[in-house]
Amino acid sequence: MPLESDLVPYQAVNQIPAKRVLVLASHPDDEVFGCGGAILAHVGAGVPVHVVVMTDGSRNGQPAERMQECRRAAQAMGYGEPEFWSLADRALRCDAATVQRVVDAVRASGADLLYAPSPWEVHPDHRQAAAIAAEAVRSTGVRLAYYEVGAPLPPNVLLDITSLALTKQRAMQCFASQLGGQDYVRQIQALNEYRSYSLPRAVTSAEAFLLLSAAQLDSHLISELTRRPASLEGAAATASLQADVPLVSVLVRSLDRAHLQDALDSIALQTHARVEVLVIAARPGHTALPQRCGRFPLRLLQTDHALPRSRAANKGLAEAAGDYLLFLDDDDWLMPSHIARLAEVLRRQPNSLAAYTGVALVREDGTPVGQVFDLPFDSVRQLAGNLTPIHAVLFSRKLVESGCRFDESLDRLEDWDFWLQVARRSDITHLPGVSAAYRVHESSGVHQDAGPEGAATQRIYEKWLATWTAGEGAALMERVWACADLEWELARNRAGLEDAGRNVTRLTESVTRLTEALAHQTHIAEAQTALATDRERRIADLIASTSWRVTTPFRWLASRFGRND
Repeated sequence: MPLESDLVPYQAVNQIPAKRVLVLASHPDDEVFGCGGAILAHVGAGVPVHVVVMTDGSRNGQPAERMQECRRAAQAMGYGEPEFWSLADRALRCDAATVQRVVDAVRASGADLLYAPSPWEVHPDHRQAAAIAAEAVRSTGVRLAYYEVGAPLPPNVLLDITSLALTKQRAMQCFASQLGGQDYVRQIQALNEYRSYSLPRAVTSAEAFLLLSAAQLDSHLISELTRRPASLEGAAATASLQADVPLVSVLVRSLDRAHLQDALDSIALQTHARVEVLVIAARPGHTALPQRCGRFPLRLLQTDHALPRSRAANKGLAEAAGDYLLFLDDDDWLMPSHIARLAEVLRRQPNSLAAYTGVALVREDGTPVGQVFDLPFDSVRQLAGNLTPIHAVLFSRKLVESGCRFDESLDRLEDWDFWLQVARRSDITHLPGVSAAYRVHESSGVHQDAGPEGAATQRIYEKWLATWTAGEGAALMERVWACADLEWELARNRAGLEDAGRNVTRLTESVTRLTEALAHQTHIAEAQTALATDRERRIADLIASTSWRVTTPFRWLASRFGRND
């Protein structure tokens, strides 16, 4: 059972360290409402701050007026001139072009800290900005600070803004066009006051952030996103179903396990705008589910008898209405940008009807194992074994229409068989990077006979062996014949490395001995120099002495008589 301090900080900081800062605001005002105190703290510490306002805010006001309000707020906080991208309000998307634009902005500003709305936000533009920021962080390696505006986030940093609250209030009041319908100033002040709940009494106002390094982004976000029930009915506003956005059907084969809630939460947090969720009950008497998964519609397909894995999958294919489809078992989950990333690949790669990305392995409790499935596509290797878990792949409805189905005679590795069917019909595109999690445990029995010699694998080989083309057979045989040569080459390289290591050791020892000898010679030379210097000093002192000057005539006479002798 976690302690309170494991869930929310019990100490506040006065500054989030940074050399330069870039702030992403989905609309003109988010930068002030969400992280105005942080901006003021950076400005007070002399840290340069650059603000990018991504959309024009036209769905709730006049763009020109909102820009002027934003500029006045910037003057009140003293960070300079905002940058306005003027993208369409409520149409912000996590696509390659927008991600690259943020990457360019990070590099141009020299920022080592990026602020963005959090994935827990309700507004679709905020959620898209969260996904865009995550992708930009993966590309640049900067730190990411998620902030909150319309929904609380699980913070790991609380910033004390007690001394800055009045200035933040004045900056918020600059957005007069937004304050008529809602008293945002009062509401944000209340949020900031609430954030002081776990802090010392002297702290009366605070801003909350989830601060992550690029390395922490995937593993930490996985555990945080599955901590709360985001999929509860009414958890978010209904998405606007734009006609040009493909509908994605997420098919969840469910044994009604406790982990199902985590899976549904992860779907609810997807940044893709159009999703339908179909939960296919694999056993009778499945627990009833709400009709929405966050902002997305949800249908539970009940059954009156137990459904094997392949039959449950085919039932989902038959009921799905999506342009694209994705399977998710009830013990796994997705990161917020998973569907959006893959949908963008399929949109840009018309010859590919399937795309997949990386999946992180996690333990039963959700903690990362430290391994990932993220191999590039290899059609020959696909013949020998599965490349990826089922929820890594988003595929087009055209594949189902062409006859792709799950083989209901298979009760294991049915997804591998399905991808072999897909590979016969289409290119399969690999998108590097992890955006989903695969829970490693034994409750499903999938791992019991894994490996090339397992019964399930042998059944796949028996089924597909007769269908191999001459080219596929030749490619497999070439790999087999090359194996011995590659092993010999590997052994030779290892031996070479070992020899090189021994040579390096001998060279290091020789260098050490030479260094010691040089040091000894240097010591001798320094001693001789010191002796010579001392002798010269003594001679100089003697020559300068009175007795030396007085006896000069006698020395001269002695030298004369000595020479005459």
